[in-house]
Amino acid sequence: MQRTFCQAALMLGALAAFSASAKQAVQPGFSGNVSLHLTWMQNDSNLSTEQPSVLNSLNDSGTQEEKTLPLPMWDLQLGLSPATALYFKTALGGMASSFYLQAGVNYYLNDGSSIGLGVIPGFLENEVWEDPFLTASPRTETDRTIRGGVFEYNHIGGSNVSFEFAGGKRRVENEQSGSAYDAATQEALKREGDLYYTALSQSIDFNRGFGIDWKLHYIKDKAEGQAVANNRYGVELSAKHRFQRFIFMLGASTAKVDYEDTHPIFAKTREDNRYGLSAAMIYLAPFQWRNASIIARAGVDEQSSNIDFYDETQTLYTLGMAYRF
Repeated sequence: MQRTFCQAALMLGALAAFSASAKQAVQPGFSGNVSLHLTWMQNDSNLSTEQPSVLNSLNDSGTQEEKTLPLPMWDLQLGLSPATALYFKTALGGMASSFYLQAGVNYYLNDGSSIGLGVIPGFLENEVWEDPFLTASPRTETDRTIRGGVFEYNHIGGSNVSFEFAGGKRRVENEQSGSAYDAATQEALKREGDLYYTALSQSIDFNRGFGIDWKLHYIKDKAEGQAVANNRYGVELSAKHRFQRFIFMLGASTAKVDYEDTHPIFAKTREDNRYGLSAAMIYLAPFQWRNASIIARAGVDEQSSNIDFYDETQTLYTLGMAYRF
């Protein structure tokens, strides 16, 4: 689907809280955390390939479609020296705005900060419609890939503030958007193009049991089609509380997306507002398994657009187990 697991980024925060004790230590050899989650999701986006392939009208709302699938996640590290480690991890959101793989190298500085350089290889493809606007005929699926590079500066100067910058390209294998319209419309709806992502975040612990995390992010989407090119500004906030072997987390996010030119089919410039809420619970050391945890999460994301075709609500529930080594 076009947009996947937006608020599920809180799950990464949950895993980070679980493995915080090893955050700045480079262990020799192989270390990290792995988890497996059973995910149930519901989505009514007209852009989702879970929707019926035949769209009767561009004025129709999407139908509620459900899907259950396993979701593996990992953050693996190979220590090469006391200050250098290779990493290979899964991630959610970011420049790709979906589930993706990232690999690279981290260098840990004496002040407690670390610098990371990585790549997003684009091995995981997302299914999208060749022409999302085709009506009265079956729409055909195609693959969308995002490849690029990532720079991370974590715990800047030994603080709890971190910075990330990423850049890359989005490719659509068989781009046919607006195939039933004239050439100018098709040109304005091209989805391929460059992507740039910047984020600033901080983790604040008020005491041993309570803290908050915040993140500001900006995405510059330089799609070839001027009706698709946009600027996205977003903020995420989560609160975490630890009580004995439980960690409870509440999260909220919002983003505004401004598009650069008039949509040729709907005759107006698109504007989207996105909102998300989520809650998660982590149970540490279940069955006295010291390095394990159980994670349960529920979240909802809503996109409200001035063009009804793009309105969307997504609900997500997950239950999984994580292990740190």
